[in-house]
Amino acid sequence: WINDGCRIEAPDYEIEDRERLKNALRALDRTLDDLNRKRGTKNMKFSMVSGDVLKLECGALVVGIPAGGLTPTAEALDKASEGAVSRWIEAGDIHPCVGKVAVFRDFPGCKAERVVFVGLGKCKARDFQRVLKLGIDNAYLGKEVVLTTLEWLPDEVPEWIAEQSGFIACTALDRPKNYKTFDINWKKPKNIDLYVPDENKDIEKAYAEGVSVGVGVQMAKQYGDMPANLCTPKFMAEECMKLAGSLGLDVTVFDEKAMEKLGMGCLLGVAKGSHQKPRMVVIEYHGGKKDDAPVALVGKGLTFDSGGISLKPAKGMDEMKYDMCGAAAMIASIATAAAMKLPVNIVAAVGFTENMPGSSATKPGDILKSYAGKTVEVLNTDAEGRLVLCDVLAYTIDKFKPKCVVDAATLTGACVVALGNDIAGLFSNDEELAMSLMMAGDTAMDPVWRMPLDISFTKALKSNFADLANISDSRGAGACTAAAFLEKFVGDTPWAHLDIAGVANKSGKEKGSTGR
Repeated sequence: WINDGCRIEAPDYEIEDRERLKNALRALDRTLDDLNRKRGTKNMKFSMVSGDVLKLECGALVVGIPAGGLTPTAEALDKASEGAVSRWIEAGDIHPCVGKVAVFRDFPGCKAERVVFVGLGKCKARDFQRVLKLGIDNAYLGKEVVLTTLEWLPDEVPEWIAEQSGFIACTALDRPKNYKTFDINWKKPKNIDLYVPDENKDIEKAYAEGVSVGVGVQMAKQYGDMPANLCTPKFMAEECMKLAGSLGLDVTVFDEKAMEKLGMGCLLGVAKGSHQKPRMVVIEYHGGKKDDAPVALVGKGLTFDSGGISLKPAKGMDEMKYDMCGAAAMIASIATAAAMKLPVNIVAAVGFTENMPGSSATKPGDILKSYAGKTVEVLNTDAEGRLVLCDVLAYTIDKFKPKCVVDAATLTGACVVALGNDIAGLFSNDEELAMSLMMAGDTAMDPVWRMPLDISFTKALKSNFADLANISDSRGAGACTAAAFLEKFVGDTPWAHLDIAGVANKSGKEKGSTGR
C-alpha cells in the first residue's frame, strides 16, 4: 500500500485494515517541529549579526578570554570601559582558565544587558564545545544571545567554528522531556546569533548547517530518552512514517508477517519472547542522481533489552531502553541529510524489537536461520543485537546494492571496557571508508577508534551444529567477535560498524541520551 510517500509491506492486511491505517497516517501530523517544541527549542531562532559589537542591543554577549591576551571583542570592551576588563582579569574576577565564567550586568561602554566572559585558556578544538556550552548556559536568561566564537580559535577554519557554534547553540539549552506532574519551565532565549564583523555567506551557511545537525541530535535524544512502554517498535515505525510527509522521504514498514516471508529468522528469533510485534523500517532519501548507488545506514533498534532468557542483572537494566540509540541515530541522520538537501542517495534500515524472557522466547542452544541463509546457534540470548543487525544488513545489501554501508549499535559492554564513554569503536573491512569515518569523527568532535578485525575472531564463532555461533567460546575480545559476526553478512560491500555502547547515553545524575 502506497500513500503520501509511505509504503507498508504487509500483504495479508485486509482492505478495511488498509483504510484504517491510511486514516491513522493522515491524522499523524507531528514532525520535526513537534520534537523541537517538546524539547523547548521550537521558538528559538538562529541568525547572524554584524556591525559594531559594542552597539548590539542584546540580552547577553558571550565573550571569550584566552590565556595571555584578549580577543578583539574583549579588547573593544576593555577600551570602552577604560581598562576594566584588564583590571578584573588581574584581580581574578575574570579568569582565563578553561571553563571559568563571569557575568556582568550593565557593562560600561556596551549596550548588551549582560556580558558573559568565558575562560578559554589555551583553547583547543577539543575544549570548544564545553566552553561554549558553559557560556550559553550562563546567558540563557537573555532574550537575545550573541556569540563571538569566531574569535576564539584563531588557528581553526572559521566555517568549522561557525558550524560547531550552530550545533552547540541548538543543543546547549536542550533539556530531556520528562513525565513529572510538575516541572520547571525553562526560559530560553528567542535568538542565538553568531557575530561576524562583516557579512559572509559561507559562514552563514555553516552556522545554519550546524543548527540542522543540532536538530537531528535532538531527535535522536528524544527517541533514546523515551521509556520503553511508550517507545515501542510500532511507535517508532509510526514516527518514521511521519518523516515521509515532512521531509519527502520514502518509508517502507515491514511487519512480522512480511519479515517471515523474507526469511528473517534471526531478527524474529529475538522478538519471539515479547508481545510487542517487531518492525523493520526502511527509509529512502533521493538527493543524488537517479542511478547512483546509495549510502546505506543500518541501526540496531532494541526498544528494550532484558537479555531474554539469558537475563541481565537488575542493576542498571532501566538503561536498556537506550539499546535503540543506534537506530535513533540513523533515523536522525537521514532526516538531517534530507533537511539539508545533501546531494547523495541514502537508505536507512533499522530493525525494531524487544528482547524479553517470555514463554515463547528463543532459548540458549536454539538454531536460527538468517535472511542470508546462514544458520546461527544462539549460545546467549543477550547477544541479540547482532542477530537483528545481520538480517537487516543482509537485506539492505541485497536489495539496494549500496556503495557502502555503515551500521551503528549499542552492541557490546566489551567496547565500553575497551574505550570508555568518550570514544566509539570502529570496525571496517575497507580502509578508505574507515579513514573517512575517523576524519569525520574528528571534525564533528564525535571521535571513533579503529579496532581490529582478524580471522582469529571469526574462528572463535565456530559451532558444532550451525554455520556460526552468536558468541565466542571465550570471554575475551567481545567487541571484536561481535564485529566479526556481522562481517560474515556483508560480503565484499565496503562496510563499517560503529559500536556506540559507551557513548550513546550517560548514567547516574546525568542519565540521558547523548544523540551521538
